[in-house]
Amino acid sequence: MSRMTAMFAGLIALPTSVFADAVPSKEAAEGTFAEAPFSPYANRTFPERPLWGDTHLHTSLSLDAGAFGNTLGPDAAWRFAKGEQVISSTGQPVRLARPLDWMVLTDHTDLMGFAPDLQAGKPGVLADPKGLQWY
Repeated sequence: MSRMTAMFAGLIALPTSVFADAVPSKEAAEGTFAEAPFSPYANRTFPERPLWGDTHLHTSLSLDAGAFGNTLGPDAAWRFAKGEQVISSTGQPVRLARPLDWMVLTDHTDLMGFAPDLQAGKPGVLADPKGLQWY
């Protein structure tokens, strides 16, 4: 065995032998904690009834969703979340397999309702040159 290998083996064996006696036996460790440690989540189980929902839903009233073709308004969104059948933006009847437990409707306030008004060609929108250009 080379001198370097012997030195390396000694460096590994020395700490191992020193700490071998540092691990207490099971009997010696049993009396270490007389009381149960506090943990509010100890012995608790996972939720038995997870709730399913949507945290961020935009309808056609939001400019970003409406500009990308969403034609469903808040009423249709709520009906869809409750498990009712609605007609999607592509014209297909759709329905969830099970209703959502909760939903957050997060339409933007800036330019709210502009997209459906633009798509409908409402006179108030078309009276503005930019509205007419976008139409």
